[in-house]
Amino acid sequence: METKNCLVIDGVIDIIDTEGDFWQNYKIRMFLPKLNYPHILPEVFEISSKIDRDIKYHIDTNGKCCLDIYHRLALAQRRGINIIDFYKKFVYPFFANHQFKIETDSYANGEYDHDIAGVIQYYKEEFQLTDFKTIIKYLECSLGVLKAERNRECPICGKPKYKKCCAMKVEKLKSYGNKLLITDLKIFNEILSKPIL
Repeated sequence: METKNCLVIDGVIDIIDTEGDFWQNYKIRMFLPKLNYPHILPEVFEISSKIDRDIKYHIDTNGKCCLDIYHRLALAQRRGINIIDFYKKFVYPFFANHQFKIETDSYANGEYDHDIAGVIQYYKEEFQLTDFKTIIKYLECSLGVLKAERNRECPICGKPKYKKCCAMKVEKLKSYGNKLLITDLKIFNEILSKPIL
């Protein structure tokens, strides 16, 4: 089905385990905006109502699925969406994970938090960063607020040559785009500005 601004794809996903056994199926509806394609994020809704509308299952009250940590989705969007690859990497695993959660009471690849807690978790797991002041320096360097030269002292950790310590993480952060980095910088600055109880 096609609307003026969006391609709408309806389908059924069959979840099959590694032994070839059928577990469950889900009716889904995917909205694929035409504007800015392929640099868009499809929205996926579970319309068979087999998933409880509960944040613990990463789904909202309207059935919209939170397919993964937003940073991973944003990176895929910036690189450009191929709908088949998007389905394989994000859509099918989401529904397979729901079945795994029902069977084992845990997710196959671990749990991820929401909102600010999810941002903190992402920096911890993806970049091995837990100190908020250090994260802010990485973000400021990625945004060009802190100036860094490859063969000079690192403005983040103070080691003699920036290229040998923090440059790789900064380059990786740049791939997420300024908009997301500015949002993250605001989040971490706000966390540090709150008084400790």
